[in-house]
Amino acid sequence: MRSLILWTLLLFSTTALAAETRLVVRALARDGKFVGTSMGGVRVVLRDAQSGQVLASGVTAGSTGNTQTLMKQPQVRGAPLADESSAKFTATLDLTEPRLVTVEVSGPLAQRQALATSTTQLWMLPGKHLEGDGLILELPGFVMNVVTPSAHEFFKLPADKKLTLPLRANLTLMCGCPTEPKGLWDSNRYELQATVKHNGKPLTQLPLKYAGKTSTFEAALSVQQQGIYEVTVTAYDPITGNTGVDYTTFIVEP
Repeated sequence: MRSLILWTLLLFSTTALAAETRLVVRALARDGKFVGTSMGGVRVVLRDAQSGQVLASGVTAGSTGNTQTLMKQPQVRGAPLADESSAKFTATLDLTEPRLVTVEVSGPLAQRQALATSTTQLWMLPGKHLEGDGLILELPGFVMNVVTPSAHEFFKLPADKKLTLPLRANLTLMCGCPTEPKGLWDSNRYELQATVKHNGKPLTQLPLKYAGKTSTFEAALSVQQQGIYEVTVTAYDPITGNTGVDYTTFIVEP
């Protein structure tokens, strides 16, 4: 009986010492805005850095944030980047002592071909919240999405063996921010290229140009042989280092 009482007292004292501790986590696209609900958010996982135990997990939700604050006005030390609607995930832990925590974000979840992961670590102290902007992790890269040809699409080779197929792709930042010539995200400085293989062997490379529609780029591919074609479309920003890749295949029949 005495041991039961002592165990109960110990459990109560441990629980009483635990302090609720909140951590706000956000993901920011490189050269862009927050990754929020419009892109499916990002998966956030908090782990104990020593044991690997998952302490909390969830998905960021909210808007991409204020364009004026994030992209246009000079950033002043200490000035907040996020507003009330900006995408975030709030983790709440009960801590009894300082804990080294690994924080991982992966996304955007609505465009998994472009999914990237960013990780960092920080000490969390009992009762010491990190809110407001919170912990912001950067996700580099573009979201590249090949629109045409669609995956495993079939085409007939005409009698004159002259077939021209449109290659079309959609390109945004990881936050879904649009790209176009002379826009806020100026595609004039981006390098978009399609690399084509025929039956597993290199065939050609050709640039993609703006198609007259926001975030849409295209090229014309000349095809003269039947077989299986693999297309890799890439984008590169030489200023920020952002890159994006997507693939498709199509088949040409006689």
